Amino acid sequence: MNHGQCCAAGSRLFVHERIYDEFVAKSVACAQKKTVGDPFHKDSEQGPQVSLEQLDRILHYVGLGQKDGATLETGGARIGTKGYFMEPTVFSGVEDHHTIANEEIFGYVDGCGWLRVLAEKC
Repeated sequence: MNHGQCCAAGSRLFVHERIYDEFVAKSVACAQKKTVGDPFHKDSEQGPQVSLEQLDRILHYVGLGQKDGATLETGGARIGTKGYFMEPTVFSGVEDHHTIANEEIFGYVDGCGWLRVLAEKC
């Protein structure tokens, strides 16, 4: 079970403009259906963050994403007060200069930026 707390968990997505809106909508739907809970429960897809410090760090990045101008499509908040559970979070409109595009969050936060041609980002 990956909670976004590993170096192999990508949090920035480049999506071609032709499918961007559909991709964001499907990402939001997927995030909203994700079952967050006890990682030992067979139905859980996302467990808690490792610590309160890490949860607070992720929430800080969510705030920075909004402040920088990205659109918070879903999630972005703590779930309950017991444990360190975080709503799966999806941003759209993430641009290269946004903090969430340049720093690793180590949490379940996806930032979707768009591109016209692959060469734009290479």
